[in-house]
Amino acid sequence: MARDSDIDFRQWVLLLFVVLLGGGLTWSATSESVRSAQAEARASFNAAADLYADRVKGALSHGLDAASDLYSYYEATEEIDHVTFQRLISSYSSLNEHRKMVGVAVAATPDTVGALEAYAKEHYPGEFSLRGAGDVVGSSESGRPGSGAQRAFYMLYVWALNEDRAERWRGVDIGAYTPLNAFLEETLEKGQPAAIPMPPLETEDRSCVLLATPFVSQVGVDGVIIQILDMPKLLDEVASSQRFSRLNARFSSSWRGGAMVQDMMIIDGTFSPETFPPPAAKPWIASYEVAIGGQMWQVQPWAPYEAYRIDYGAAVITASVCLIMTGLVVFIVWSQSQRAKRVVDIVNRRTRALKEAHDELEDHYRMLQNLNKDVEEARKSAETANRAKSEFLATMSHELRTPLNAILGFSQILQEQALGPLGDKRYAEYAKDINASGSHLLAIINDILDLAKLEAGKIQIEQKRLSSRLLVDRVIALLVQQASNKGIELKAEFAMNMPDHILGDELRLRQILINLGSNAIKFTNQGTVVFRLHPRPFATGQAGWILEVEDTGIGIPEEKQATLFDRFTQVDAALSRRHGGVGLGLAICRELVDHMEGAISVRSIPNVGTTIRVHLPLMEADPETDDDGMI
Repeated sequence: MARDSDIDFRQWVLLLFVVLLGGGLTWSATSESVRSAQAEARASFNAAADLYADRVKGALSHGLDAASDLYSYYEATEEIDHVTFQRLISSYSSLNEHRKMVGVAVAATPDTVGALEAYAKEHYPGEFSLRGAGDVVGSSESGRPGSGAQRAFYMLYVWALNEDRAERWRGVDIGAYTPLNAFLEETLEKGQPAAIPMPPLETEDRSCVLLATPFVSQVGVDGVIIQILDMPKLLDEVASSQRFSRLNARFSSSWRGGAMVQDMMIIDGTFSPETFPPPAAKPWIASYEVAIGGQMWQVQPWAPYEAYRIDYGAAVITASVCLIMTGLVVFIVWSQSQRAKRVVDIVNRRTRALKEAHDELEDHYRMLQNLNKDVEEARKSAETANRAKSEFLATMSHELRTPLNAILGFSQILQEQALGPLGDKRYAEYAKDINASGSHLLAIINDILDLAKLEAGKIQIEQKRLSSRLLVDRVIALLVQQASNKGIELKAEFAMNMPDHILGDELRLRQILINLGSNAIKFTNQGTVVFRLHPRPFATGQAGWILEVEDTGIGIPEEKQATLFDRFTQVDAALSRRHGGVGLGLAICRELVDHMEGAISVRSIPNVGTTIRVHLPLMEADPETDDDGMI
């Protein structure tokens, strides 16, 4: 009972741990998804705001560049008149697009006012007079009047969309308003074009930008090309892309070391007097420092929160998946805990069964140990018997070969009638049969003896200097009688590059050649048997030489060639009975070639002939040395 209580406690602890872990992972993953969604929305707004600020800067800078082109024309000919100026501005889209007014203001002091007025009357038809700004817009709009010590900036040439405005501002001192005068003077001092949000000379200009391009005439008079640009229209063109459709902006600039500041805010393409930041709920805001000519602006694009709404879909999906996974894990743990109770009961029952099975296995183990001892003893007995068999074969081969040699010797004496003539010819024939049978039996015993030595590992391959040509000549000399009896020609072919002096075991090489040559003669009824020797390296690059025996005999069927070198294997039992042999000659050749680290192969076509090839490592011997090494 106590054991079951412990299991229940652990299961509840595990369930609580899974719930807490799942909740923590859900909170972490969801928070990360929310942050990622917020970062994506912020990045989208920042990219749009950055491009928006860059386009505003480009549009204003383009206006300053156009004013520089106008000055280049004016500099080339200062005899420009009112009509030419009007036509020039009207035909130059970069100067009239989104412009409320374009003009040339000339700086004048009390000493130069008379000369300036005389010059203007010469170039303007009708009456022309120099006036103050208060005469045009009134004291309420012109703001702080300038001091008598500051220079005046009279509008010499004026172009405006509204001709009435052009007539109204022609000859007016635009620098009478102190902030404007300070800006124009600072622009002339720096000698660089600049732009500021327009101080409100007139109510309709409160959403405009003033662009000023300074110049010095050929006679040394300071002047400024003035452009009053309608900012809402410019921003409408900049924001024509759907990407900027919800963007608004606040523009601010200062001059005279920050003593004078002017800003404006455009909301949905309209000037707004509201303070910044705008009263939108959680607006997106960015801020940039932008240089317009020689003047620094602070551009602050912003958009309502809804314009770049954060997509919480991924966060909701993440939270849902995490909660579902937590629920599944809780369900699995609960199911496993219930299953564990059932498993405990099953385990208890099977434990008892296993104990009983364990006792039975111990009994079987002891029995197997006894059987293993018996098997080991049997294996040792088999190895002993195998060694005894090999030793018996080696011993009996020697014991059988000794009397057989005696039988062969005496039968040959009888056959040749060396001790005197025999009374009956049949004795000589019987002696010939005894000699032939004994020779056959001796050959079989020699093969068995060689196999027994190979199997027992008692054959050593020697490495002595020998003559390859002399080796083949001696083999042919031993086989020539057998070949002559069947009318077969024996031939030897040596490649020109085959070395004569090589290292090898002459006895074993002769045995291989005799076996192969004897076999070839045995199964050849007419034609030739050719012994060939030529060098050929192995695929590995090791030097080697080929020993081939080719005949024009009956050939070997393809299905029999794979087992040709197996022990006690004969291609045709009928042929074997006719020619003798038990199928050990080629097996011995293969064993010897393997010991020499070579390879043996056969190529045969029935009724055409057979070629058996032995490929052996080539070690060329020094003609003056006589190695006596062994492998």
